[in-house]
Amino acid sequence: MTLAASSWWDDWLKFVPGWLAFLWAVGTALRKLWLRRHKTALGPDDEAVREALTTARTLFTDIIAKGGFHSKWFQAEERRDTGQRLRDLAARRDDEELRTAMTSVAKSWDDAFANSPPPRALVAWTGAPQDPRDRKMRQEDTKTRARQVESAREGIKCVEIALKRLNKLEHRIFGRS
Repeated sequence: MTLAASSWWDDWLKFVPGWLAFLWAVGTALRKLWLRRHKTALGPDDEAVREALTTARTLFTDIIAKGGFHSKWFQAEERRDTGQRLRDLAARRDDEELRTAMTSVAKSWDDAFANSPPPRALVAWTGAPQDPRDRKMRQEDTKTRARQVESAREGIKCVEIALKRLNKLEHRIFGRS
C-alpha cells in the first residue's frame, strides 16, 4: 500500500541528472548553431579582410596627406588591384553590413582613381609668359585633386565602419576585441 501512496516528488532526484544532461545537450547545440551563423557571416580568411582594409586606409591617408596623386600612382603594382581585391573579399562575406561597407570602400577607391589627373609634363621657363592653356589645365587638375581628396576622406569613413563591423563579428566568435 505504501508503494501506491508515494508521489512523484519522492522520486525527483533520480530524474535530475537526465534533465540536466538534456539541457546541456540542447544548450551546446544552440551555441554551435549561433557560432556557425556568425562564422559564416564573417566568412573565410578574416585576416585578409583586415589587411586589405588597413592597406586601403593607409593609401587613403597618403592621398589626403599629399593632396592627391596622378593616375600613374594608382597604376603601380602594389596599388593596382586594391578596389578589385576589396570587392572580391566582400563577395565572400555573408554579413550584409560588412559587405556593404567593403563595397563602399572599393567604390571610394575607384572614385579617387577616377578623379586623378593624368600625368603632365609641365615645362616652364623662368621669365617666360605662362600659356593660358597650361594655367587652365593646372586649375582643372587642382579641382580634380580636391575631388580625389574628398573621395579619400569618404573612403576612410567607410573603412572605419567596415573595421568596426569586423571587430564586432570577431568579438562575437572569438571573444577578442
